[in-house]
Amino acid sequence: MTETVRARFKSACALQNRTMDSVMEELILNWLEQQNPNSTAQNPKVQNPKAS
Repeated sequence: MTETVRARFKSACALQNRTMDSVMEELILNWLEQQNPNSTAQNPKVQNPKAS
């Protein structure tokens, strides 16, 4: 990933008061779910910390 993309991602995460790790985990789990929709029991989606 380019430094420009990383900086934009870091800024967007900060604006949402989220860590880059938490957003990456959410994105990866969502992507995995799209690849195999029948695996929700094995790969539960990350809950949005703002929803709490």
